[in-house]
Amino acid sequence: MRKLKINLKHCYGIKSLKYDFDFSTKKTYSIYAPNGSMKTSFAKTFQDFSLDEPSEDLVFSERTTIREIKDENDKDLDKEQIFVIKPYDESFYSDKVSTLLVNKGLKDNYDEIHRELDLKKEELLKLLSRPSGIKKNDDIQNEICRAFFKSDFFEVLEVTEIKILNDDNAELSSIVYSKIFNEKVIEFLEKPNINSQIKEYIEKFNELLESSPYLNKKFNHSNASTIQKTLKENGFFGANHSINLLGVLNF
Repeated sequence: MRKLKINLKHCYGIKSLKYDFDFSTKKTYSIYAPNGSMKTSFAKTFQDFSLDEPSEDLVFSERTTIREIKDENDKDLDKEQIFVIKPYDESFYSDKVSTLLVNKGLKDNYDEIHRELDLKKEELLKLLSRPSGIKKNDDIQNEICRAFFKSDFFEVLEVTEIKILNDDNAELSSIVYSKIFNEKVIEFLEKPNINSQIKEYIEKFNELLESSPYLNKKFNHSNASTIQKTLKENGFFGANHSINLLGVLNF
């Protein structure tokens, strides 16, 4: 094979990528890209091709996927010519990996990368223990994979990194994950009519906020109670101070 022609659209995180790799003058290409941009999606697409499985856009599944991987004669590449090594998979095995393991330098480098990845993963899981409310690292990892419908923990990090880093809306970050997602809550949500009842409660709550001259979505009864409690505990009212809301209500 002297050329590898690819035309990819809506393959996981790849919106559009069209390029001809010319192997007539070189045997190797290195692809550099920011984390979370396309490398894992690129590897996953080639793996799908080698396994004769479809690729897709996981977020926007309605989009039409194009996956063309051809040689210099515009013929589909032989699937046996593709070998994809997953970023980190303890159970990974392939007959083709023997080529890598024969070279001691490559093997040592490969093992070192895996050790470093494993250490970084353990550090991350330890940091996630407190906000998640989950103590065991394995349980945290399994829950993250389950929540994102993936089996590969590192793939989850890859596809979510950009969204997390670019998302300034962290209003739910103070909520302990395990208090919301646990067996009791799931059992409660599975009760008949509970969804309609929750919807009715939210609609009524919003209706009350809209009709109130003092409260709104940014300042609700919970905020008012917190302020009242804090002021009372700090002797605000004991010093004969008062609060005036809209010049109407005093307390």
